[in-house]
Parts: sequence; C-alpha cells; structure tokens
Amino acid sequence: MVTVLLLCSAALVLVALAVGLWSSASAREQRRLSTQHAEQRLTRAYSAPRLAGLGDAPAPMPVSSAVPAGAPWDALMRRAALPTGWRVPLLILAGAALLAWITAARLGTAWAVPIVLVLSALASGFWISRRISRLQSKLLRQLPDFLDNLVRLAALGNSLQMAFQTSAAQVPMPLRGLLDTTLSYTRSGLDLDRALAQAAQPYRLEALNVLSVVLGVSVRIGGRADQILQRMADFMRDLDQAQQELMATTSETRMSAWVLGLLPPISAVLMAITSPDFFQPIIHEPLGHKLLLWALGLEMIGGFLLYRLAKSI
Repeated sequence: MVTVLLLCSAALVLVALAVGLWSSASAREQRRLSTQHAEQRLTRAYSAPRLAGLGDAPAPMPVSSAVPAGAPWDALMRRAALPTGWRVPLLILAGAALLAWITAARLGTAWAVPIVLVLSALASGFWISRRISRLQSKLLRQLPDFLDNLVRLAALGNSLQMAFQTSAAQVPMPLRGLLDTTLSYTRSGLDLDRALAQAAQPYRLEALNVLSVVLGVSVRIGGRADQILQRMADFMRDLDQAQQELMATTSETRMSAWVLGLLPPISAVLMAITSPDFFQPIIHEPLGHKLLLWALGLEMIGGFLLYRLAKSI
C-alpha cells in the first residue's frame, strides 16, 4: 500500500509539473507572436515612406537571446526580486525537507514525505508567483513616467541614447535596476534596443519587448519615435487602470481557488503533525487506504478544475 501511495504522490508531482510547463509554454508563445507582430507593423510603418527616396532601408537586427551565465533559476529569481544563486533554492529545499522529516517521524511512515514535498513546492510556487506579479506591476506602473521623461528630453533635441540615459537616472527602483543593467550592456558594445531586450528578458514583460522594438526601429531607420513612445505611455496607463479594475473584480475568485485547492492538504498535514494518533487508522486500515486514495484523486481533479477556473478569468 505504501508503494501505491508513493506512486500516487509521484503522479501528483508530474501532473503539477505538466500543468506548469503547459501554461508557461502557451504564455511564451503568445508573447513571441505579439512581439513579432508589433515589430512587423513598426517596420512597415517606418520603412514605407523612406523606400521612395532612400532605397532599401536596413531591417532591424534580431535581438540576441543570450542570457547571462549562472544557475538555471537565476532568471526566475531576478523576476521575483530574489537573490540569484543557490541560497534561496537551498533554503526552500531545507525547509521542505525538515517539514517532511517531522511529518514522517510523527506519523511513523515514509509515504508522507512526497506529499509534504509536493505541498511545499506548491506553496513555494505560490509565494514566488506573488512576488513576480508584484514586481511586474511595479515595473508597468513606472514605465509611463519613464517614457514621458524620455519623450520630453527627445523633444528638446537630445539623441535617443542620451535621453534614455538621463531618464534612467531619474527612475526609482525596481525599474532603475533594469535600466542600469541596460546601460551597462550598451557600454559593453550592444545597441540600445538589444541591451534593453537582453536586460528585460528575465522579466518577461511584453511592454519592454515592444519598447525595445520601437527603439531599434527608431535608431536604425529613423522616424518620430517620440510620438510612438507617448502613445505607448498613454496606452500603458489606460491598460494599468483597466487591469487594476479587473484584478479587483476577480481577486475574490482567484484567491478562493487557491484557498480551496491548498486548504485540504495543508490542513491534513498540520493535523497529522499535531495529532498523529488521529491518522493511524487511515495509515494502517484497508478502509483508510481506500479513503486516502480517493482523497488524493479528488484533490488532483479539484485542483485542476480550480486552476482552469482561475486561468479563465
């Protein structure tokens, strides 16, 4: 019976990983298509008037996909405003292992270890996703003011690179860190649009990708980039206001989905730690084994349905 429980726990881990990979893959493909579409429209808009008098205009150079060397999860840590390296993952693993050991020692069986590890992974994922959402919201709220300063300095006669550097010095964190990284890449020889795209790659924000495309087209082809940047700033303010209203409307449903999905297993683990005698019949009796298997199956189905409900909003 312990083997069956371990297999069910492993299946739960695989299902959670598959759902995460599926959602992240679809989101990455949507961002890639949106950026490609915006780049094509901007290229046609700028190159069409210039082809008549200047011949073939150079096409925007592709953005480098290289990322700074480091641990595989460094991009995720930067996106969540956490220190890169091994410290945070090791702390999370140590905490999960300690909690799993305490639970297994209290219950007297090893089948609790994978379940506690899965719950710890879900709780850590929820915590990291909340930090990512907050950081992305801060970046999107700071971008319109940065674009306003950029447009104002460009309208005064400064070059786009100089206006970008001056505006970056007036921006608070966390956007200041991203812009400082962009300027450090430009000092190493990268063009401004490539440097911005590479610095913004860990954050996975479509607005930054579009901004890098606009800067690249303006630097290589020319045109009134200040008008496009001003429209971007106005659009981002309207979009942020609409997103805040949508978040306020749907926050109760999304939070309810998280609570309903995590409350039963977390409550069971806490009860098993505090009162192990209460769970002894479930572990040692055949009827308890069946009830536990049914509970795991229903939890998997309910978690998936709640996930689909939260993603559809």
